[in-house]
Order: sequence, then C-alpha cells, then structure tokens
Amino acid sequence: MTMVRLSPLRLLQLCAAAVLCTLFVSSLLPRLLSGERGYDVVPDRLPGARPGPAVDAGASFGLGGDGDDNGNGCPPAAPGALDGLTVVLKIGAGEVATQLPHFLAHRGRCPPDLLVFSDRRDTCRGVDVADALAHLRPEYRFNNADFDIYDRLQRADDPSNVTAAKTDPGWRLDKYKFLPMMEWTSYLRPASQWYIFVELDTYLNYDNLARFLARFSPHTAHYFGSPVWPRKKIVFAHGGSGFVLSRAALDKVMALGRMFGENKHFPGTHFFGVDVQKHCCGDEVLAHVLKKSGVPLRGYWPMFNGENPFTVRYGPEQWCEAIITMHHMHDRDFAALAQWERARENPARPLIFEELFTMVEPLLRDMADNWSNMSDDVTYPRGKSPAKSFDTCFKACQNDARCLQFEHSGIDCRLGYSIRLGHQQRPDGDRTWTSGWMMSRIQAFKQARSPCQGAHFVYSNP
Repeated sequence: MTMVRLSPLRLLQLCAAAVLCTLFVSSLLPRLLSGERGYDVVPDRLPGARPGPAVDAGASFGLGGDGDDNGNGCPPAAPGALDGLTVVLKIGAGEVATQLPHFLAHRGRCPPDLLVFSDRRDTCRGVDVADALAHLRPEYRFNNADFDIYDRLQRADDPSNVTAAKTDPGWRLDKYKFLPMMEWTSYLRPASQWYIFVELDTYLNYDNLARFLARFSPHTAHYFGSPVWPRKKIVFAHGGSGFVLSRAALDKVMALGRMFGENKHFPGTHFFGVDVQKHCCGDEVLAHVLKKSGVPLRGYWPMFNGENPFTVRYGPEQWCEAIITMHHMHDRDFAALAQWERARENPARPLIFEELFTMVEPLLRDMADNWSNMSDDVTYPRGKSPAKSFDTCFKACQNDARCLQFEHSGIDCRLGYSIRLGHQQRPDGDRTWTSGWMMSRIQAFKQARSPCQGAHFVYSNP
C-alpha cells in the first residue's frame, strides 16, 4: 500500500474544513431533531423604496380596518416598495352592500391597486365589482344545481336579500369563481408583477409583504401561502389566509388555459379541464391547475396565518416570526388591531408575534368563566380524573411541565401547550366552559424567548 503524505498546509486546510463541517452539523442537527424550520432574519428597512417624503411607518394597516385611515401615512411605510402589486378581493354578491363599503372606507389615503370579484356585476363607492362568472360557457352551468343561486342573483333587484350572509348555496358557488378569476385578473392587470388574493376578513400587513416579496423575482413562477394538507390530496394554499402569485406564475396558468379558451377577448370562459363540482373548494381547484402548469405551492405558515390575534397560538413556532396575513377578522378585531398598531413604540420594525402578544397579554388571567381558550393539545374525556372539575383540570395542567393553559367544559378537560386567548363561550346544556392560564409559566416562556433578535422569515414548507 502506498502512503500519502500530507503537507502542513494541506493538513491545515483539511482540519479547517472538518471544523466548519462540525459547526454546521451541530447547529443544524438540533433543528432537524426538533422539527424546527430554518429562517432568515430580515432588516427593519423596507427594500425597493423610491426616494420620497417621509411617511409614518406604522401605516401597515389591515384591509377592512377601522378608524379614519388606519394610520397617518401611506402603506407601505416607504413609497414604491409595493409598486406592481395588485390586491384581488373575492366576495359574495350580498357583501357588496353589507361589508364592502366598510372595506373601501378604511383602506387609507393611499390604497393599493385593487380588483374586486363577485358573482354579480356591481359598483360600490366608485369601485367596479366584476362578475367572475359572467363569461362562463353555458355547458358548465347546464344541469348544475350549484348555479341556481347564481341565476337568482342575476334577477334580484337587491342581491343582499339573497346572500346577505354566506349560505350553503353561496359557499358552493364560491368555488367556481377561482379559475375564471385568474383569467380576469391577468386580462385586467397585465402589467402587474405580483398578485395577492384575499377575502374581506383577511388582515394584510403591507410592510412585511414588501419585505417578503423583495426576496423573490416576479419573473419566476411563485405560488405562496399557508398550506392546507388534506389526506391523500394535493397541498393547497388556504384562500382566506391570502395567497400570492407572481406574474410568471399567472402567465403559466394562462398558457395552460389557452388549451381550453375560445377567445382571448373573453376571459373566464372555462375551468381549465377541471370538474369543479367534484372538489371541495376553489383554493384546492386552483392548486390542481397550478400544479399542472408546473407551479407548486411554497408554504409560508405562520407568516400567512389562518387565525386572528385572539385565536392564534403564541408558542415557539409563532413568536419571532413575521406576520403577513391573518384571517377570521371581525370588524371589532380590525378596529382593535388598528388602534393598537397606531400606538406601536417602534412602528418601523417588522410586526412579529412576540409584539402582537402584547395586545393579548393584558386580557389573560388565572381563570375566566364562560370562556374557551381553545386548549386542544391533550384531552381528558369524561370519566378521567382531570375531567371531574375545574380544579382537577388545573392540577393536570400543573403536573404537565409543558402545559401553559387549560379549559374545563363541564364534560372534559383540555390542556394547551401554547398561549391562546380564545373567545366567549356561553353554556350549552350540561356544558359550561371555564378557562385558566398558568401565568407564571407564561412569564417564564416569554423570558426564555424574548427579546427576539429581529424578525424571522421562515423557509418554505413544502
């Protein structure tokens, strides 16, 4: 066997490489074992801004908020940071009269470019509301009971009398809007570079969205959102949490659509070869078409989030992470959040869950009657000792080192490993909800994780 002699320089290089490799593995291995995702820390300054007058950096208001303008300046905090963005709002015909006026009244003094789609053509405060289904070919509606409500909407003098609130027929019709809406959006905004699709109860933080999109090119096909993982089905972005398509992604969808379209001057004539009636919802249907177009989802939960400030889980996965969207926001939630945002001490910094928790923390206490804090990590059903009473449920939480809160419903006991405020819960028969929070453990949780050293932008999953 021939011996290979290493020079001192070569030996030093190999040792240095071994040390670097060890450091990399040692820092990565704990994350892999714990399931923690990687992240980047983003700067406070907004990228891509044009030179312009100073504006209030706290104007990253949520869509549909309350107050005179949800801030004293223009969103985003720096002019030009979101040039090329179109916000696409999907609503029901009855919401034009009941909810859209509030949305439009509180967009601020510098509203983003906006498209509004419904299931009936209309106008509101000078804004056109497009009927996403107006050009759909008749064969898609033939012998399809899901379109019965659509026909009634077209005949109604006041569509709010038909669908003032979302009904089962309205929900079934909603899924048919997604694919035609893509063609309409491309047709109406051909020069836009990014498109974010939201609903009336979606909060959108423009500052963090600007920081996020600056990391990507609109000329590459991107599909971002909060992933839904149905069993044995395609992963798709949750529509209510908001999802983003780049210009290149929408172009790919349009290229696939040309196989089924008849006339480029009439967008929204077809469903891209998909039998929409067999699917649960439009956001799932859209994911199928995007996958066929070669555009897979990149999931960015918890930055795109399906909860509101009062129902979100404040825990290790949602603490230093940046907030782009939240969902299930009622008018009172928008109003409370807008007021809180105006009072932020450091409005130029990216909004993260750690800071948002200061809005919720003053409402926590040892015990709350007629309240569910949505604990759901461990359940002790009736017959188990912790389910006997509030006190035994408290002891079960006390004996579990991970438990931060608990609730007793009169029937079962539930423990929570993250912090949630929850909601009022009136008695229902034998069930009476009482919630509790382990205040000393919550303080210890905060001290172990705060202050965050910058906003975390997590890596995608999937």
